[in-house]
Amino acid sequence: MNSLVIAQAAGGGFNPSMILMIALFAVLIFMMFRGRKKQAAQQAKLKDNTVPGAKVMTNSGIFGTVVGIDAEDRVQVEVANGVVLTLHRQAISTFLDSDAAAAAPAVTEADAPSTTAETPEESLRRLNDEGKDERNA
Repeated sequence: MNSLVIAQAAGGGFNPSMILMIALFAVLIFMMFRGRKKQAAQQAKLKDNTVPGAKVMTNSGIFGTVVGIDAEDRVQVEVANGVVLTLHRQAISTFLDSDAAAAAPAVTEADAPSTTAETPEESLRRLNDEGKDERNA
């Protein structure tokens, strides 16, 4: 009789919560490996796209052109004529390609600034009239 009570107290038999815990642990492990695989693919893409002449944007929002690449993952980015920044390869966040420039809306003649210059009096009149409506005319 005592052995039966001890066996029941030890939790012998089918335990569905244990199967649920093992399944959740397996999903957790799967998600960890999947995240590492995505990160490795992103690093490979970054390494392949970093070539001299590529237009890039850094993590801090600086736009420039890749001038050179070092063996120690240092990239020289020219941000202005004669101004070259040395950055780590991982500081590059976005590659700007010709597809991005083609997707930008083109300036039409209606949007283009007019070539006729207005006189200072016309400019003052226009600026004074901006923001006025019938209540404060």
